[in-house]
Amino acid sequence: MPDPLADALADAVLRISWSYVGREELMCEHLLAVLADVNQHEVVDVDLYRTHFTDDRGILALAPYRGSRRRPSLYEAVVETCRRLRDTRALREALGDTSTSGLLVGSTSYAPFSYVRGNRYGAPASDLDLLVVIDDSRALDAIVSRLSRLSRASARDVDYLAYRAQIFTDRLDDGRTVFSHKIETWPEDTPDPLLPSSIAPADYLLSLHFMTTSALDHILVGSTPRLAPETAGASRTVHDYREVPRGEHDHVRTFAGRSYHLPLETVAVDGGCLRSPRVYHLDEFDAYCPGFYQMMLIPQPDMVWDRLDVRPALHRFRAKLADRVRYEAGRHPHALVRPSFAHVRREVFNPYIIRLLDEGY
Repeated sequence: MPDPLADALADAVLRISWSYVGREELMCEHLLAVLADVNQHEVVDVDLYRTHFTDDRGILALAPYRGSRRRPSLYEAVVETCRRLRDTRALREALGDTSTSGLLVGSTSYAPFSYVRGNRYGAPASDLDLLVVIDDSRALDAIVSRLSRLSRASARDVDYLAYRAQIFTDRLDDGRTVFSHKIETWPEDTPDPLLPSSIAPADYLLSLHFMTTSALDHILVGSTPRLAPETAGASRTVHDYREVPRGEHDHVRTFAGRSYHLPLETVAVDGGCLRSPRVYHLDEFDAYCPGFYQMMLIPQPDMVWDRLDVRPALHRFRAKLADRVRYEAGRHPHALVRPSFAHVRREVFNPYIIRLLDEGY
């Protein structure tokens, strides 16, 4: 299947989804009815659901996959995206009135309805990634309390979050450290009404990244109006408190798409490990490489709630990033320089997201 046809399908499904905001379950029902009609099935039942959810010969699953992970079927991608969007609303209802801001990032934001995978063949399902900005680490107590009331969240993982949150608050919160934690959602004893257990396991991981406003400012390089070595320095790191190490190298790219796998310092601490990924890196050619957390913010994140009013800071960062791209494009007028090239998962972006990012360059 040619790439342009797969991209056009992903574009079309994304546009259709805008009519189903807050009604994702209905979108799944309507799509299954359409697939039944196309394939001339008279009965819409769990067997038909299974047929299309596991259809690895379908038009989306057979499209060239420019990555190392399994590409889902069309109906699987739609169901799994809808489940995560629904669960994001549940998180907003739980945390939206706390002194926090929540940003939806990751594949549910940049590859909805096309690359969001379920838990099939024993391979991990796509995480639901959320950045949660907090004014002070002491706010974590209220967050843990709210999350403990969500029946879809693993009680064991929420308890471990409480334990690690205390360590972060007491010892690690220096204004330059992100607190990351994963929570299993829809464990085996908690069925999801949107995904019958006879078809596939419903569990996936909620990946939370908590950062104080000072840590966010550090990541956004808020101290300077320009992303230049003479004002911001040639490199900057941030600490990341995680349960387990994630990779041995720091993978970054320039706006021309040149990749670097840089050394990543990781030390063991109570409750996990402390990594030091780069906020950004300037290579020997003065080419800017956004780091792990800046990369999350290159595709415009979905602002799920914003009690701390961080949106203006994000706009200022995006303006600085645009200035940097234009500066590098001006130095090398014959080079192809685009904001989206700096993201290590660009290959699976929805084409609409790429157009939004690269428009005007």
